[in-house]
Amino acid sequence: MQTNNPFDRKIELQKGMPSFVRDAAIELTDTLDLCWAAVQAVFEDSATPEHALTLLPMFMTRADEKRQQLLDDLHAQRGGESGQS
Repeated sequence: MQTNNPFDRKIELQKGMPSFVRDAAIELTDTLDLCWAAVQAVFEDSATPEHALTLLPMFMTRADEKRQQLLDDLHAQRGGESGQS
């Protein structure tokens, strides 16, 4: 992804956007960019955007699983104190 790109310009203009929406958009876009780099590394000149889009849910699922595991571990370390993860 180029340094000067439409996504970054649009995010910069959306100052009133809730931070959780902004963070999710940035995380998703960065992950898609990472998927694109991954398929280019494997398929080289044959890589297509569709390859990256196929990987995206797998990357996001894996990240969510790791995030949930960290939350579960933290909850267990605190002795199962009440509160929602």
